[in-house]
Amino acid sequence: MAVELEQIGLTLTSRPGKCRPGLIPMGIALAVGFLFSGLWLTVSACLIIEGKFEHVLWGGLTGVCTLLYCGYMGYMAWKLLSDSRRDYLLELTGSEAVLTVVDPLNRKKSTQMVLLDDVKYAEYYPYPDSASVMLHAPYTVMEIPLWPLGNGGIDVIDFLAGRGIRVVNVQSDDRIPD
Repeated sequence: MAVELEQIGLTLTSRPGKCRPGLIPMGIALAVGFLFSGLWLTVSACLIIEGKFEHVLWGGLTGVCTLLYCGYMGYMAWKLLSDSRRDYLLELTGSEAVLTVVDPLNRKKSTQMVLLDDVKYAEYYPYPDSASVMLHAPYTVMEIPLWPLGNGGIDVIDFLAGRGIRVVNVQSDDRIPD
């Protein structure tokens, strides 16, 4: 007589990039930053055109600093675009957690796995725009981003707690086990 055990599991996929928390406010902040940078570059150019030594010095210094700031904002915009395009697939079964990340912008795909029986504890970071859980096992620390999963992030925490894995909420100042 064969007995089949039902496989308990949870499969979650990320929401589309435009629906992720923080994307629109960060886009607005970057747009405002670039707008003000344009104004500062205009002021710098006007100072340099005036031709006095002090004005040229301050205009050049302001222009260089503004260009460096624009470079930094450009990098932030690229990272924001890259993060919004990534697709996450999280598969939790009774024995393992498998995270697959597909990044079409950089043409990369990665898969990470940890056995749930080996997980000592999980660190939960509940902040809405960067929520994640880190599974600590003797051979790896696997970070699972929960922010792109929407309300499914709570299901992951409940699933881990249901499997007997201690979930440490860092926002509540829970003590991290040794």
